[in-house]
Amino acid sequence: MVKSIAFSSGKGGVGKTSIAVNCALALKMRGASVALLDADFGMANSHIMLDQKVTGSLLEVIEGSTNLDSIICETPHGIKLIPGGSGVIELLNLHNDKRWKIIKSIGELENKIDYLIVDTPAGGSDAAIDFATACDEICIVLVGEPTSFMDAYSFIKALHLERGYDYVSVLVNMASSEANAIQTFDNFAKTVAKFMPVEVKMIGWLPKSQILQKSILSRQPFILQEQHNGKTLLSNMRRVVEALSMPVPSKQSSIKFFNG
Repeated sequence: MVKSIAFSSGKGGVGKTSIAVNCALALKMRGASVALLDADFGMANSHIMLDQKVTGSLLEVIEGSTNLDSIICETPHGIKLIPGGSGVIELLNLHNDKRWKIIKSIGELENKIDYLIVDTPAGGSDAAIDFATACDEICIVLVGEPTSFMDAYSFIKALHLERGYDYVSVLVNMASSEANAIQTFDNFAKTVAKFMPVEVKMIGWLPKSQILQKSILSRQPFILQEQHNGKTLLSNMRRVVEALSMPVPSKQSSIKFFNG
């Protein structure tokens, strides 16, 4: 059975795409078959972090001019990259029926992969909510800044009020230490608990690291690097992947990526 995992954030600039890419690669390194869907349509950049040139996009699939297999980019590291399309204006304002058509089309991969990683658009747009709730698990990337707190809270509120979600995972990024990450999460969890009956679970944290910044510039995901001074970053990422490989309670949604 395929497990689908959405990486979401209330705002941009928190490292969501980098984490999604590195998580996909880490799962592949564990022996799993993995597809990465860049659902940040019109602004897609997962292919840049993987140093891949893509020519097709999901626009061609939903318009019926081609099929899903023809646009999938098989990366050198074994990840099946499903490009969202960067700079494709038509993908920026998709109607619900077209988003659902994309979600259903991904079902063609059900017998070919073990995990689907979905990099959702930042913010609480209809597209972000649709693609996040189509997954089995939603992982919200949080940093210790007031704007990140407010926007992540708003996103969880939308998930709860619009889709009835009462459980989300949280990954604290760019923390100065483990204690700082735990404090950031605790403060956020208390805020959520005060206003909503939603369980938030911390699945791990990643440190603020120059290796992460350099990996983005060099288009070389940090999980593939084994520098000694990146030991904490690498080991923490592997713990996050271990947590994400565990099953979670099934949630209601109008449509899922793999529901037959």
